[in-house]
Amino acid sequence: MLACLEAALAPGEDGVASRERVEQLLEAIWLHVRLTERHVQPLVVRVEGHTRALQEAELLLVMHELMAELEWFPRDSLEWQARLVALGDAALAHIRSLELQLFPRLSAALDDDEAQDLVRRLAATREALWLEMRRARQGFEPRDHADSCSIHM
Repeated sequence: MLACLEAALAPGEDGVASRERVEQLLEAIWLHVRLTERHVQPLVVRVEGHTRALQEAELLLVMHELMAELEWFPRDSLEWQARLVALGDAALAHIRSLELQLFPRLSAALDDDEAQDLVRRLAATREALWLEMRRARQGFEPRDHADSCSIHM
């Protein structure tokens, strides 16, 4: 995920990040957030307590909000770029927190059966979410601002 983040934010030959790499990054962050909410947060509550779980949940909420805001600004506008960088920073902070602080303690708290079950559930949920994202495939494209008041069904 960290390599994906760095590659997506790296400017291309024209000085702008590749659209394809940015889309891949946004998809990876979306999957990461959803998997964390479904499978890691309950473990954080169990092992670290509600206060620590709330801190993690707040960072996940920030990432949700930034991804939603990306839809409202024209791609590559200053506002869009600022939110993309902020999302990258939030994702990086969250991943580092997980890898350096939470994962070692969560791993120590799980027995072998629980750890294997978690891996299976993460893989199954990731596959289901990826398929859901592909079916919806509106992705993270900015909305058409010419008709921003209409309701789409």
